Amino acid sequence: MDPRPHKAQAQELWWLVFTIVLGSIVLGALVPIFLIAAGIGTIMIPVLAMRDRRTIRNAQRAIVEQHGQALRFDRQRDLLLGVIKAADIPMIATDTDGVVMISNPRANAVLGIRTSMIGHRFDELFTQKVLHELESLARAGEQGHARAAIPILGELRDFDISADPVPESAGAVLTFRDITELSRAMTLKADFAANASHELRTPIASIKGAAETLMGPAKDDPKMSARLLEMVTSNASRLELLARDLLDLSKLEAEDLPVNLEEIRLDELIESVFTDFAPSAQRREVRLVMNIDDEIGSVHTDPSLLKLMLRNLVSNAIKFAHEGTSVRVIATIGTVPIDRTAPPPDALNQHDTGLEIEVRDKGIGIPLEHQQRVFERFYQVDEARSGTAAKRGTGLGLAIVKHAARRLGGNVTLESVYQSGTSFTIGLPRCVKPQSGLHGNENDE
Repeated sequence: MDPRPHKAQAQELWWLVFTIVLGSIVLGALVPIFLIAAGIGTIMIPVLAMRDRRTIRNAQRAIVEQHGQALRFDRQRDLLLGVIKAADIPMIATDTDGVVMISNPRANAVLGIRTSMIGHRFDELFTQKVLHELESLARAGEQGHARAAIPILGELRDFDISADPVPESAGAVLTFRDITELSRAMTLKADFAANASHELRTPIASIKGAAETLMGPAKDDPKMSARLLEMVTSNASRLELLARDLLDLSKLEAEDLPVNLEEIRLDELIESVFTDFAPSAQRREVRLVMNIDDEIGSVHTDPSLLKLMLRNLVSNAIKFAHEGTSVRVIATIGTVPIDRTAPPPDALNQHDTGLEIEVRDKGIGIPLEHQQRVFERFYQVDEARSGTAAKRGTGLGLAIVKHAARRLGGNVTLESVYQSGTSFTIGLPRCVKPQSGLHGNENDE
């Protein structure tokens, strides 16, 4: 409320009363009755003064209240904008014409839009028809929900989008939730179930067929019975390996799997793996060689996980190495980067040095087009899938190695030249206590 009109009116009344009183005093010298008017005017002066003070106080009180309301409105607006900007989910608000009025930084970051969206029409920023329909229906007062694939910096990502009307402004507010990883996980789960069913069906069908033949036509044929029993034994062993690998992988993917860290001697652990696979290496005339960096002292890790990784890698190397060559396990100190999505266990913070263990063979190698997929569950390169029963694995070994490495905050990488050899390297961060003078075992080719 502006007090200036009230002050002008008060000034006009004051001048009117003052003129009447002054005129009455002057005329009262000639006509005594005017003295009565002067007295009345004199009485009115304090009355008018009190009324004017009351009017000004009311006007000032109204100004203070309006100023307080304006401050509260500003604070509420700033709080609302702050909440929108701090929200971890992308949010975009449009007005009645579909022009973007509010967008938070998360929207720019997640949707890959590098310039400000404010002031642009929503249908100019996005080309997907489903988004245009959601936004226009929300402006018309209808809530909406949909899923859409949006290209973000060259990568197609899946989003769950909600659109809600804003009745006060006839606008709309849209929120975007990135569900790409969830969609991929659901796809992987479906693929895993299908692949597991397929891998189980094959040996079960073979065992069933062999058993039926043994009970029927081959019942009195010793040579056929022996072949069928060998088939049953081979497929039963395959089922056992598959069940073991499925159980290992399931444990590694469980979030509550404990990691049991111990100080171990790396040479002793590798030697135990070599002992387990010595018979199969001898059958294929493959030598097992160990090289450990002199600076490696004790290793702080989970021995069961490390042995699980080495068993799978050494087993694969022996299977696919050329006969008469060697499989080498080479351990060196290295700088292993930390993956913040799968950090190492807290107990490993006492060490600063990482460990790299390379398992190298001179074998058939892996074609380049397959190298990006060999760590997928049940994925097998053609030579492995169409090879003999001795060479064909479950297709889970490298997936187990990848998940076991991530449990320890590490990673596994691959280098391979087709028909020349393959090298898998396990990187484990913060697990080595360097110690000079400790020499590892080395068996030259």
